[in-house]
Amino acid sequence: MTYAPALTSLGKPLDTRSESFGFLRSSADALGNPSELHERMKTDGYLYLPKLLLTNEVAAARLSILNELAGEGLLDENFPLQQAESKADTKTYFRPDLARDNQALQRLLYRTDGPMMNFFAGFLGGPIRHFDFTWLRCVAPGMGTPPHADVVYMGRGTKQLYTAWTPLSDIDLAMGGLMVLEGSHHNERLRNGYGARDVDSYCENDPQDEARTAIGLNGWLSTDPVGLQKGMQGRWLTAQYQLGDVLIFNIYLVHGALDNRCSRFRISADSRYQLASEPIDERWVGKDPPGHGAAGKRGRIC
Repeated sequence: MTYAPALTSLGKPLDTRSESFGFLRSSADALGNPSELHERMKTDGYLYLPKLLLTNEVAAARLSILNELAGEGLLDENFPLQQAESKADTKTYFRPDLARDNQALQRLLYRTDGPMMNFFAGFLGGPIRHFDFTWLRCVAPGMGTPPHADVVYMGRGTKQLYTAWTPLSDIDLAMGGLMVLEGSHHNERLRNGYGARDVDSYCENDPQDEARTAIGLNGWLSTDPVGLQKGMQGRWLTAQYQLGDVLIFNIYLVHGALDNRCSRFRISADSRYQLASEPIDERWVGKDPPGHGAAGKRGRIC
């Protein structure tokens, strides 16, 4: 059985037979039941929550970003602004600069009494803390994100850290949203090998170690999502995302993205949440988080 035709990631056609590809389980029915949500997170490594957010707040955040893209001349002016048609040959992808001081986006993701923060307070059972850095993606037509797990980029604090992937529009299979590799968070070999890496750690006793100066050294697990799926034997799972949906997952779950095979921008935000009482990764907090820059480097003896 084939779920969807001609889906690609990194230019490679995915195997969309039912044994290799599927759709995310909704946990909307478990909202308000923390024990069931924790059981599903433990089992699946993710919680797909359709319509968790207020659609008017998502739409406001989207409009603020579209106005910025239009101001930069990246949108095709022959189409309505809200259609987000990309101008030919645009290569825009990662735009965290558009998240800084963006009141509509900050309200959507971090408002104290908003649906997102309320969810995490209930899910984690106490006061929560979010990262101050927001990963905003404005993906022009082209290839998606290679498979990876978040732990290699933000694993210096608590391991009970959760990512919320928020689509800022409806995202169908042609536009290509986020996909997760089923059961990958249970793979102990992956956890103890790749999952123990830190992309900003370098060998103090190796003057030639490129990690000393590299900004955001590649932490991809693979550039072959098809081969990775076959090797790990889980299915790639995704959804036909709609405005207001959120996908939440732990830092060991392998994920990537389908290619954007339409003519419009795919806009989404990644935000991170944890208990305020637990240690936090210093790279992603503060007024101007150091991220993968020089201040975020950490030496070790190899």
